[in-house]
Amino acid sequence: MTELDELLSRLRRLEPMAPDREFSRVVQERGRRRLRSPVRSAPIASLAVLGTAVVYLGWALQFANALYP
Repeated sequence: MTELDELLSRLRRLEPMAPDREFSRVVQERGRRRLRSPVRSAPIASLAVLGTAVVYLGWALQFANALYP
């Protein structure tokens, strides 16, 4: 057994603890706020994905074209 396996087995043997009401309420409020907040856009990441797809499709067309001269 590795150290990680031993740690996980010890953690599984621990008794589950219920969080107190105040902590649960705060966590739920934060979650609701994050769900209702506006979504940030990621234009650079979108352009990177688009560029990658265009480059890949161009390569695939060249490769397919080379198969059937």
